[in-house]
Amino acid sequence: FIMLHTFETAFYNKMVSYRIQFACSICKFRTFENEEMEKHLQSKFHKEVLRYIGTKLPDKTVEFLQKYIVNRNKKIGKRRQELSEKEGTKPKPDPFKGIGQEHFFKKIEAAHCMACDMLIPAQQHLLQRHLRSVDHNRNRRTAAEHFKKASFHIAKSVLNSKHIVKMLEKYLKVPQQHLMINSIKGCRQV
Repeated sequence: FIMLHTFETAFYNKMVSYRIQFACSICKFRTFENEEMEKHLQSKFHKEVLRYIGTKLPDKTVEFLQKYIVNRNKKIGKRRQELSEKEGTKPKPDPFKGIGQEHFFKKIEAAHCMACDMLIPAQQHLLQRHLRSVDHNRNRRTAAEHFKKASFHIAKSVLNSKHIVKMLEKYLKVPQQHLMINSIKGCRQV
């Protein structure tokens, strides 16, 4: 029984570690890479979304949201680190294993343009051609407006969570509170 329990616990921890993603709920951005998350939080897109939310909510509330997202992702990073140290890292299985040359498959890198819902091979000239296209620019503007409007509704949803309401009230009472979310026990997905 103990061996089975230990195996089940190890398997569960591995699955949890694999599934725990860094996330920016208001931008609907998720990644397994800490560097990508940090880059997102400094991105023009993220800042524009926060500015848009700032036209609908008080500045201190938007400031709280940003600090909450940053702190939550720090906690996710720590949890992922703990789990990977506990379980060790194993290489991901190769999805191409067993597929022979006779099938004429070639692994390529590609970019997914979410605005156009299109895969573009990761070649500079193809990416640039797509970025300059009339369709992409129209779709990009439409998607940006849609994301901004959706982000406000997501922000309201996050702020209506009982857990978050208490933290926001506390944050608004204490001036210049730096790491207001230290009271969070674990990382809650919002």
